[in-house]
Amino acid sequence: MSISKSYNKQNGVTYVYEVIENYWDKEKKQSRSKRKLIGKIDPVTGEIVPTSSRGRPKKSDDSADYKVLYEKAQKELAAKDKRIAELEGVIRDYLKDEVNALDETESSLKQRRIKAESLLHKLG
Repeated sequence: MSISKSYNKQNGVTYVYEVIENYWDKEKKQSRSKRKLIGKIDPVTGEIVPTSSRGRPKKSDDSADYKVLYEKAQKELAAKDKRIAELEGVIRDYLKDEVNALDETESSLKQRRIKAESLLHKLG
């Protein structure tokens, strides 16, 4: 087994193949090769970049990735829940202050109404 390179003029990429078998094509009267694509050559580094499953790093256990993502999501949800609770407290305090202010306004208006009624009664 040997390695061969083939330059594609249309896209400017050099592909690298593993030659599995050489044979003679009787119809075309030419030598042919059975070959398997390994990858392409990176023009900057000159290294072979895999383009098929051969040579690619094996995928890690997907369940481990999901566990990490799940834990991250759980932490984010807990942080958001905490922030929501803080905001609810701020809103509750604001509404209590508003209710107290309205109660004071109501009692002030009641006193003014009583005074106005007594003046009307005196006048007559």
